[in-house]
Amino acid sequence: MKKLLITAALLLFSCFAQAGNYATCLLDKLPGVQNHGASVSAVRVCQSKYPGGLAGVEQGAGRGLFASYDNGDECTYDKAKDTRYTGAVRVMAEACMRLYNKPQPKPKPNFFDQFDE
Repeated sequence: MKKLLITAALLLFSCFAQAGNYATCLLDKLPGVQNHGASVSAVRVCQSKYPGGLAGVEQGAGRGLFASYDNGDECTYDKAKDTRYTGAVRVMAEACMRLYNKPQPKPKPNFFDQFDE
């Protein structure tokens, strides 16, 4: 019975834990940054942990049942409002948009595109 409870607790807590990625790393490190040097260092730390950069973060990856924000603008406002260095604000905005904006639907292929080759 004890093993069952421990297993259930681990499964439950793993549902609440959000896997880290490049965007979440940036949003952890950049808020409050006041200069270029600190901003560059924060970005380098995240790049060393997640070499794929933002390209490795699926669009809308932060959305879901326990999402912190409804969209990227809410995230940007909350995370960047006390950050003085505008370069850091831009990077945080990109991370927020990647995490919390809805993925755009892929355009349907045109029937005649198959004959263009």
